[in-house]
Amino acid sequence: MTLMRGYPRNRLTERSGADPVVTKTTLSRGYAISFEDAGAGTAVVLIPGATMSAADWRDAGYVERLARSRRVLAVDPLGNGLSDKPHDPEAYAWPAVAADVVAVIDAARVERAAVWGYSRGATLAGAIAADFPDRVAALILSGGGDLSHVIPQGTPPSAWSEAMYRGDFGPLWETFSFSEADRLYDTEFNDPRALGAMGIGGRRFGIAIDLGRVTAPAFVYVGGNDEPDEEKKTADALGVDLHVVSDLDHLQGFSRIDLIMPLVLGFLESLGL
Repeated sequence: MTLMRGYPRNRLTERSGADPVVTKTTLSRGYAISFEDAGAGTAVVLIPGATMSAADWRDAGYVERLARSRRVLAVDPLGNGLSDKPHDPEAYAWPAVAADVVAVIDAARVERAAVWGYSRGATLAGAIAADFPDRVAALILSGGGDLSHVIPQGTPPSAWSEAMYRGDFGPLWETFSFSEADRLYDTEFNDPRALGAMGIGGRRFGIAIDLGRVTAPAFVYVGGNDEPDEEKKTADALGVDLHVVSDLDHLQGFSRIDLIMPLVLGFLESLGL
C-alpha cells in the first residue's frame, strides 16, 4: 500500500499510528486516478485543492474522523497526488476532469455519495453535482469562490500557470506565500508542468457550472478572511445560507478541522448521512 504524505501546512493534528486507508486506482479516459478508501457506511467523497492531494485530508485528520462512521473516498484528481500527471492542457478540459471523480465513485461501487470539495476541489464538486445530480446525496463546498461565474473558453492563463508549465514553481510560491516546508514538498511530490497544464486547460477550454441543476442539499462555508463575498454568490445560487468561520484565511479554512468538522458533521447528520 502506497501512502503519500500531505502538505506540511495541513499536518496540524495528531493521528493514530495506524492509517485506516487502502490506496486504489481506477481508469478514466485512459488515465490512472488514485483514491484512498477508508471506513464503511454512507460514502463521503473528498476532493482537494489544486496543489494538494488526497493525503492532505488524511494528514489533517478528516479521513480518520469521518471513517469512524462512514466510508471515505479521498480522491487525487488528475494531475495531483498519485494520479497520472499529463502535461497536455487538453487533458484537464472541463467537465471531463469532474467525470474522473465520478469514475472513482463507480469503481468504489457507490450509487450516491456526499461530495465535499475544497478550493479547486469545490469547483470539481460543484460540477459533479450539476452534471451528475443523481450521484450526489449532499454537496459541501469551501474556498471555491463564486462557482456561478463562467470562465469563457479561451481565457488567458495566469502568469503562474504559464511559469509552472515551463517547470518554474517560483511565481506560484510568491503569489500564494508558500512556506519553505511547502516549497520542499512541491519540489519532491508535485509536477509543475502538470499543474501548469491544469491551470492552462481550465481557461483554454472554459468552465461553466449550472448550479441551477444541483438537486442535492448543499452546505457552503468559508473563512472570514478568505473571500466570503464571492462564496456568498455560490450559496445564493444554491439557495442556502453561507456559513462564515470567523478569522480563518483560505488555508486555515482547511487545516482548522476542530472548527470545520462539527459544522459539516451537523449538516450530514441532519440529512441522515
